This record gives sequence, structure tokens and C-alpha cells, in this order.
Amino acid sequence: MSDFLLLGQNGQFWTLALVAVLLMGVSKGGFGSGLNVVSTPLLALASSPALAAAVMLPLLNAMDMLGLRAFWRQWDAPTARSLVLPMLAGVILGTLLFTVVDPDMLRILLALVCYYVLAHRWGILRHLRLVATDAEGRTQTPRPGGLVGWILGGLLGITSTIAHAGGPAAAAYLLRFNFDKTTFQATTILTFTIVNIIKLPFYFAIGQFPVSTLSLSLVLLPFAAAGMILGVFLHRMVPQRPFFVLMEGALFVTASKLVWDGARGLMALA
Repeated sequence: MSDFLLLGQNGQFWTLALVAVLLMGVSKGGFGSGLNVVSTPLLALASSPALAAAVMLPLLNAMDMLGLRAFWRQWDAPTARSLVLPMLAGVILGTLLFTVVDPDMLRILLALVCYYVLAHRWGILRHLRLVATDAEGRTQTPRPGGLVGWILGGLLGITSTIAHAGGPAAAAYLLRFNFDKTTFQATTILTFTIVNIIKLPFYFAIGQFPVSTLSLSLVLLPFAAAGMILGVFLHRMVPQRPFFVLMEGALFVTASKLVWDGARGLMALA
């Protein structure tokens, strides 16, 4: 495997790239992108983080187009629209402050927000009387936007720009609205289509797309499409309740990993 070379990359790179791209496609196609937080870091094990992010972005753009086709007009447009300006601000901050913002503090902040949303979903905040309820004691569904929209949309833009890891922030925001599984999935795809298009000119501006990098993306494109198609198929097979149990479980595990990674990073600096 170590003797294999294609476009200047060895067998370890291509093995990890195939796994990362397939995982990204399945997650984006069927499970709200909550599971794809590991894809770019996985590829970065065999390359630089910058190269991993640059290889992934054109593939994400292609998968977004397939996702839009599969879930055309099944999204909630006002909810996705409420994130456009916060995501734009996050992408700009993620580009300008890449070397300034402490990534470990960002991981912990995002994890705490995710835990808050899960506490809301699981009724913990309602029992503690920390959220508004209707006359029958049910938690009221919030309106799109507001302070939470700016916080999570900004975090989505920042984390997506740095490592294409906006899935937890997106899931934390969209799970608040009690969508059915297909509306949730379609709105997720529309949201990431927007943020990935926003990111393109910034990646071009900082020189992330030489021909060598685009060639790597082109080789991986069929696997991205295959993962996306498989994800759409699995989405239609999984019933609604298990779907959201999986989404909530994935968000909890991801948040816990973010806390672990962030705490380890901060302790290493101490």
C-alpha cells in the first residue's frame, strides 16, 4: 500500500479519502450531515488539514446538487433563509480569524450549545421551567432566526469554513423546530448548499484550488455521488422516530467528542 502512488498521494491517503467521502455522502444524503464531522479530520490524518478541506469542498458542492434534486422543494425555506446572514458572517470570521481563534474553545462552545438543544429536545428544560410552554404544558416551537439563529448560524459558518464540520451546529438549530424527517433533511441540504457556495470565493481567494487539488477531487467524485445516493436510499428506508433518535444520538456523541478534544487541547497548553 505504501508503494502505491496516484496524483502524488499514497495508498493511505486514498484509503482514508474513500472512507471519508463515502461517509460524508451517506451522512449528507440521508442523515442531516450530523455524522460528517469526522470526514475532513479523517482525511487530514494522511494530509494537511488545508489540503483535506480543499479536496472536500468541490465534492460537497456536487453532493449538494444531488441532494437538492432528491429533496426538491421539500425544505422549509424561511428557516434556511434565517441562517444566510449568520453563516456569511461565520464564513468571513472563519477565513479572517483562522489563526487567531482558539479551536479548542470553539469546540467546547459548540458542544455546550448542542447539549442545550438536546436538553430542550428531551424535555429537561421544560421540567426545569426554563422554556415557554403552551396551555397543555408542551414546549412551544420557536420562530426561525433570533439570537440562537445568529449564534448557531455563525458557528456553522466558522466550523464549516475551517473543517467542513458545520453539521452539529446545523443539527442543533434545525432540531428545535420539530420538522418531520424529510423536511429536516431537505432543509439541512438547502442550508449547506448555501454555505458551501458562500465558501467557494473565499477558498479561491486564499489559493486553495490549484489544479493538483481539483484533480484529487475529480477522482473522488464518483464515490461522493455513490455515498450520496446510498444516503438518500437509507433515509427513505428508516422510519421517522428511529431517524430522530439517531440524529439526537449522533449529536450527543459528536458534542461529547468536541468537549473531549477541546479539553485535551486546552490541557496540553496549560
